Amino acid sequence: MVSVVPDLPHQFHNPPASSAAEVLAEAVNEAERWITTCQRPVIIGGVEIHRFGLQDDLLALAEGSQIPITTTMLGKSIIPETHPLFVGLYEGAMGNEVVTQFVEESDCLILLGTFMTDLNLGIYTANLDPGKCIYATSEQLRIRHHHFHGVLLADFIRELAERKPRPLRRQIPHIQSLATEKFVLSPAEPISIRQLIARLNESLDDETVVIADIGDSLFAATELVTRGRTEFISPAYYTSMGFSVPAALGAQVARPDLRTVVIVGDGAFQMTGMELSTIVRNGFPVIVILLDNKGYGTERLLHPGNTFNDIHPWAYHRLPEVLGGGTGYEVRTEGEFDAALSTAWADKSGFSLIQVHLSQTDSSIALSRLAERLARRV
Repeated sequence: MVSVVPDLPHQFHNPPASSAAEVLAEAVNEAERWITTCQRPVIIGGVEIHRFGLQDDLLALAEGSQIPITTTMLGKSIIPETHPLFVGLYEGAMGNEVVTQFVEESDCLILLGTFMTDLNLGIYTANLDPGKCIYATSEQLRIRHHHFHGVLLADFIRELAERKPRPLRRQIPHIQSLATEKFVLSPAEPISIRQLIARLNESLDDETVVIADIGDSLFAATELVTRGRTEFISPAYYTSMGFSVPAALGAQVARPDLRTVVIVGDGAFQMTGMELSTIVRNGFPVIVILLDNKGYGTERLLHPGNTFNDIHPWAYHRLPEVLGGGTGYEVRTEGEFDAALSTAWADKSGFSLIQVHLSQTDSSIALSRLAERLARRV
């Protein structure tokens, strides 16, 4: 059969999907009745809001009903994090304690486009009662313990937004974050991951896309404040380590009008970092912030005292010499990082790679929380 030529070429058919009208109406009716009678509702937005372009519909629901919004790691940047209804990132035990308490005390959890993955649930430290959840994704719709089949995620959100259910107005707590804290530079101090993220946050705008790799690159970057939408991309899966540099190439091809900033650890970079060669070839002005702690920082906290988490050191800042393009920077202090980032930001002639030397014991707040909870079990 290998040499047989079919009479007609294959034609792809993509029949338009639609919701079952009666099922949709029943699901929206039940959701509206429950939301209207609850006292502490909250929306948890996930990555499918971005994938299906439902950002405006999510905001219409939240603003029409005045329901506070949180997002998961994968859903970060589906709405501006400066929005008055935004509470913060929900990460289970990894996240801000005030945000975690606000979510887990809710009597109605409206999870929209959110996948229950390990990192989205703070390595399963999240405490979400299914009996208090409206759980809607492209794959299923469940209201408490009632399952509804044949309902599209987009239709459910839009119909519910049109109803404008009006629960009790819930007070949003004041959350300390990089949006409210003033950054103070200490030029002579050794650079730390927290100060690095705080300084980077000063430069972000809605014309910037941040791509964070796995590990503390992601955990630390969750503190960044996104001001528009689709400004933050991360796989949030450990099996995707090394994602960020190739992803930056894809982001620049798709949106050459935006500036792409990569945050990547040295371990992840050594897997796929040579994709910088294609970035050089295309002249993309990507900024790569390489966190050099000479190994796998997350694993060090979970398995302290083991040398298998150490990796062979590279002179990363000299890679532009090898690749024939770009500019490299080597920094150890806050002042050096500030100067390197400012220069790189102004330079759009090619990529910039900032090798940031970090202490092997340095970590973000989120990673410290995670390690404290997981070290007892691993």
